[in-house]
Amino acid sequence: MLRIPYLCWVAVIATLPVVASAQMTYRLKGTVKDQAGKPVENATIHAEALTGFRGEQFVGQKQFSATTNAKGEWTILGLTSGIWTFEVTQPDVVPHVVVLPINFTNRKPQSASGGSFSWDLPLWVQRTTHAGLRGAAAAATERRIADTASAVGVLAGEKDSAVLCSAGEIALLVRQHGLARAIFTELNKQDAKSACATRGIASAALMQNDLDAASKMLWSAIELVPREQRAALGAAIKDLQQISGTK
Repeated sequence: MLRIPYLCWVAVIATLPVVASAQMTYRLKGTVKDQAGKPVENATIHAEALTGFRGEQFVGQKQFSATTNAKGEWTILGLTSGIWTFEVTQPDVVPHVVVLPINFTNRKPQSASGGSFSWDLPLWVQRTTHAGLRGAAAAATERRIADTASAVGVLAGEKDSAVLCSAGEIALLVRQHGLARAIFTELNKQDAKSACATRGIASAALMQNDLDAASKMLWSAIELVPREQRAALGAAIKDLQQISGTK
């Protein structure tokens, strides 16, 4: 029987964790502002991985959090390849959720230099006095899913586009992606130029692993979202094209 020296086994075993953890980690920066363009301080940014590289089971640290400074700035370090949700919560604002691929089709950094992306992720939140939205937001932040779904269901019957947008965002926060997609689709019917609707449908589709629909809606959203966010959506589109075949 072939005998392998002990030191050789040690060398082989020592390399195994390197293979398992070979993914590049990324630093993502961003800002949070309200609808008036003012920085939102002390907002919580929560990032959570939904899937790993090319839809594989995610391995590694799945959740990260950061807090915005006085300028509304935040940084998260340690993201790896996959599809990630980025949530903004703060007592004075309606929760905001964006779902994006982070080098979903590449384990090595194709759009990062030294682990930092050439684009950042600016986010905008809504301040509101709407009692229904405030109640739904509170339930969602506390992860009372049944109460949130009930409150959002009532809000879905409203005609105001800002209310519908916020209702969809709240549904995304508690992972009610089907409900969120229905709300954003209705908003899109009312206003085909709504950045919230197109980006929201894309986020819900990514939660549902509907990559083709997500890619198409991101294409629609990129011309509608604020200019500062277009680089992030452009990177997401390019990433999804490599796996979905969308041209």
